[in-house]
Amino acid sequence: MKKISFLLVVLFVLSFTSGCSNGSVETPAPDKPEDVTPATEQPAVVEPVNVTIAGLKGPTSIGMIKMIDEKALQSDEYNVEYIQEAAPDSLTGKIINGDIQISSVPINLASVLYNKTQGKIQLLAVNTIGNLYIVGTEDISSISQLEGKTLGMSAKGSTPDFAMNYILKQAGLESKTELNYALDHATLAQSVIAEDTTIALLPQPFVTQTTLKNPNVKMLIDLNEAWNDATGGKSELYTGCIVINKEFAENNAEFVSEFLDQYESSVKWVQENQKDASVLTAKHEIMPDAALVEKALPYCGITFRKAVEAKSGLNDFYQILFDSNPASVGGSMPDDEFYFKE
Repeated sequence: MKKISFLLVVLFVLSFTSGCSNGSVETPAPDKPEDVTPATEQPAVVEPVNVTIAGLKGPTSIGMIKMIDEKALQSDEYNVEYIQEAAPDSLTGKIINGDIQISSVPINLASVLYNKTQGKIQLLAVNTIGNLYIVGTEDISSISQLEGKTLGMSAKGSTPDFAMNYILKQAGLESKTELNYALDHATLAQSVIAEDTTIALLPQPFVTQTTLKNPNVKMLIDLNEAWNDATGGKSELYTGCIVINKEFAENNAEFVSEFLDQYESSVKWVQENQKDASVLTAKHEIMPDAALVEKALPYCGITFRKAVEAKSGLNDFYQILFDSNPASVGGSMPDDEFYFKE
């Protein structure tokens, strides 16, 4: 009996222990999450703004030759390219389309572009004044002696063309002097050197090129004096300027301000370091002969005047062209918005 009672106690204890064990099975603790270092946000990559600055192969590019040589204004923010063309026609379409942001052009073309684009192009600064001369192998010294002659011309529809036509008109020679147009200044200069063209209107430094390459060629008439006579002293003979895409100017004010400062500095450097400037001009193939450029520089009319500083004189100049031929300035006089203001 005692054995049976003992067995029952043992079974009871085992049963109780088993029940307790089954009811207290511990659930494994969840794994602790690994420490994750927050990812550092990478700054957005900003693509540089592409800027094309164009000039013509002549004084307008010589004036900014220091900038061209130093690749001025190139930075992480701006990818700047400098290009030069032989004739304005090569630049016009690209300026209108916005492919060129800043460009040197003939002074009348600036107004034409302003009117053609309904104000999307502005005049930034004047960069050349009075660099035109009549050269040749004939014995003449005045505009009146052009009667019955054929005058070689280049860059049809540009400032030299309209200025010469105005001078002839004022002298009563509008239909008494034949104008024969070449493709560009360089082509006309070669024709003069070869004496295929005996009288021609050319800008510097092409004038000096013809006189150096052919001793028979002489500077016959300073067109600055002829313009002064024709206008009664009312206007300087502005020839070249810098234009800018208005939208680009509005969105890149600091860049434009720095461009103007550096262009002005480059012009001053050229005027004070003509030999070095001539070497750079040949180096960058704007003109082929450094010695030629050095001799021509004093006559190239390279200058720098911001638009607002030149406004009064330019209005007089444009009015003369407009009164003679409205198409020369694009059909209407440029208004105040034409002149860039910082």
